[in-house]
Parts: sequence; C-alpha cells; structure tokens
Amino acid sequence: MKIQQILEGFTNPPLELVAETLDQEVTPLRLDIVNWEEFPYKPEVSIQIAWNENELFLQYSVSEQAVKAEITEPNGPVWTDSCVEFFLSPEGNDEYYNLEMNCIGTALLGFRKKGEQATHASEEQIAAIRRISSLGDSPFPEQKKQTEWQITLAIPWEVFFMHQLKPETGTKMRGNFYKCGDGLSVPHFVSWTRIKTEKPSFHNPECFGGLEFE
Repeated sequence: MKIQQILEGFTNPPLELVAETLDQEVTPLRLDIVNWEEFPYKPEVSIQIAWNENELFLQYSVSEQAVKAEITEPNGPVWTDSCVEFFLSPEGNDEYYNLEMNCIGTALLGFRKKGEQATHASEEQIAAIRRISSLGDSPFPEQKKQTEWQITLAIPWEVFFMHQLKPETGTKMRGNFYKCGDGLSVPHFVSWTRIKTEKPSFHNPECFGGLEFE
C-alpha cells in the first residue's frame, strides 16, 4: 500500500484542513476482512492515510449497528468500546506500535515485541496526538442504533517514542488497520489484511501488510 504525502511544509495544520485534504486527495481503503467465523458482524469501515514531514494523518469512517464510548483514561481498555486501531512496525520485524482509539478519541499507544509486555507512551506523548471525532469527546454507554462516525488524527512522528521516525519518499514499513468492539453487545473484529490465528488477536506482525511512503 502506498501512502501519499499531503500538506508539505505545513506545521500543525488544522484538523479540519487535514480532513478536507484527505477527502479530496486520498482514496479510502476498506477494512472488510472478517477473520473469525464466530464473530461474523462486519461494520462498514474505511481508512484514509497520508503523511508529511511532521505528522502521520489517519481518518477512519465507520458505520455500525451500535456504538459505545465509556473509556476516558489514556492507555485504558479502549478496545472494549467502538474502537479503531493502527499497528505499525517501522523496521518490518516483530517489534511494533499499537495505536488504539475509541470513537471519542481516548487513546492507547504501546510499543512491544510480539509475545512480550508493552511499554506504553506517557500521557504527555498521547496528548500530542491531535484528534477530532464527529461524536465529540464525552463518554456514553452503548447505543443500539445504526450510527455513522468519523475520527481524524494527526500523529507527530516523535510520538513513536522508541524510534527516530522521519520517513522519506520510498521509506517502507509494515502495518495493519483494524476496527473492533470487544465489549459491545455484538463483538466484532475486522482488518485490512487477513489474520491467521484461531482466536481474535490483532498482535500478529507476521500478518501485517506492506506500507510505502510516496
């Protein structure tokens, strides 16, 4: 997958401008792989991703039959809410970052080697991730109704705290994109690339897809 460059030369562009530019210039990628038969529900999910010299930009668009946002603490169990996730392996090996965010923007960011405990980002590092959600930022219990929502992120490269990440044209990494809701009345787990495990788990860097920065 090629990741195109946008907003070159901009430092901290307004998130409204990021969202507008993504919609105008970046083709959405559908997340439509259901990996485990016992969890067949598949919400409609797409991701737009781009970058510049200062930040990585992500925008998730979701339509699902129920939404929940109860977690408000950084590095809390956001995967139990309506949650979108991005895993990134800068060196294409078994070390990776997992950025997980519920539908009101509560975030978890960790770095780990597969099978080992995570080292989590500090609250200050997480606070540096700029984000805006169409559902606002106030928590709410599960609402069992068809809901469309969108979240736009601008992630400073410095937030990937175990690396000195400054991609250049042609830089290659590996990663995956997910949508889940472990604690919803209808749990679900969808991804960009297929995951070959018996039980739901996104922590499988061997299943990541290729990413190339244009």
